[in-house]
Amino acid sequence: MRKTLLAILLLASVGLLNAFDLDGRIGMGLGWSPGGTNMGSLLFLPVTDIAVTRIGLGPNLAVEPIFQFTFDSGDSFDYLLFKLSALGNFLLKGHAKTNLYAKAGLGLVMDKYGSGDMEIGFSLPFGFGLEHFISDHFSLNLAALSGFSFSSASSQMEVKLGNDKPFAFYLLWYY
Repeated sequence: MRKTLLAILLLASVGLLNAFDLDGRIGMGLGWSPGGTNMGSLLFLPVTDIAVTRIGLGPNLAVEPIFQFTFDSGDSFDYLLFKLSALGNFLLKGHAKTNLYAKAGLGLVMDKYGSGDMEIGFSLPFGFGLEHFISDHFSLNLAALSGFSFSSASSQMEVKLGNDKPFAFYLLWYY
């Protein structure tokens, strides 16, 4: 166990040497996550359903508030989903233009199916993220998240491993 922990710490410290530094930088962007239902299902086009902000707190740590929304008005039901998450991005491996992050955080989830009651729950997302800088002000991101979701429906708690939309693609603009 100690050898594994030491190897992980050594790998992380070597990876920090060449990272693209986000210290004091703020980025904002929009993105898309595949799967599930979305507003573009009639046109077979992906739609923007993620709003992201990334705040660099240091050379190897960033905070990422994410707002995710989905609305589908079909023939038989209406579906509404809101997710608000705050993720911590911990730099694992950095390069001149590409950073690999471990992500973990806390989220609030609100679902509504048809004329049913609004379900409210929370999530503990975790996963990985890859950020590639196209220029000093723009980056492309891929995030792969899973985690635990706790939902209250009819006074019952449900625990699920994995999210409905495990991948997210987004473009960030840094100023």
